[in-house]
Amino acid sequence: AGAFAGVVSVREFVQAADAVTQLQNNLKLATGSAQAAGAAYEQLFAIAQRSRTNFAELGNTFASIARASESLGLSQQALLSLTETIGNAVTVSGASAQASQAALMQLGQGLASGTLRGEELNSILEQTPRLAKALADGLGVSTGALRKLGEEGKLTAEAVVQALQSQQAKLAEEVQSSVTTVGQAFTQLQNAATVFVGNLDAATGSSGALATTIQAAAISLGDIASAFSGTT
Repeated sequence: AGAFAGVVSVREFVQAADAVTQLQNNLKLATGSAQAAGAAYEQLFAIAQRSRTNFAELGNTFASIARASESLGLSQQALLSLTETIGNAVTVSGASAQASQAALMQLGQGLASGTLRGEELNSILEQTPRLAKALADGLGVSTGALRKLGEEGKLTAEAVVQALQSQQAKLAEEVQSSVTTVGQAFTQLQNAATVFVGNLDAATGSSGALATTIQAAAISLGDIASAFSGTT
């Protein structure tokens, strides 16, 4: 912990701790229980490391898929497998870490809304072409036809999920045979650091104490402002 503190600023620590807290809250809402959320958290970290994708964004994508696919009756394990398929497609696309995170966020938002279209679909087509191809292959159409399907409202959450599920084995093979880039290795390092911060924060309660202190300061400043206002 001491060595880690030497290379991570307070701001970065707080950002990582907040990311973990937000992810855990999303997982609890998506899975319906703290126990299921905890199991998903552990498995999502392993998936993120295997697929070399951002842990927090991948986890939030899982949560979005879980909420969007409630009517499909998918088990948690099936949802995790689907999330890994998405992560693998993003990795094979060769996009930058920033572009990959953006695509994952847009996909999650699209599925949460029930239909993938517009800005969400454009982000996937432009930033993660392999994910777009996997979706097209699963639907039995060309990549170019996806825009029209999106405009017609045919890229429903159910259709997208089923299409991507059909590409699971192929994408897993492609990732396993690909060479890890320096950027992807740094993403894995960032993932490990995020989990480390989350575990350290849970053990020490440091971010909670900091949040309480900040809230107290905000209240005090508000009282001071009110006092000054009352004297003018």
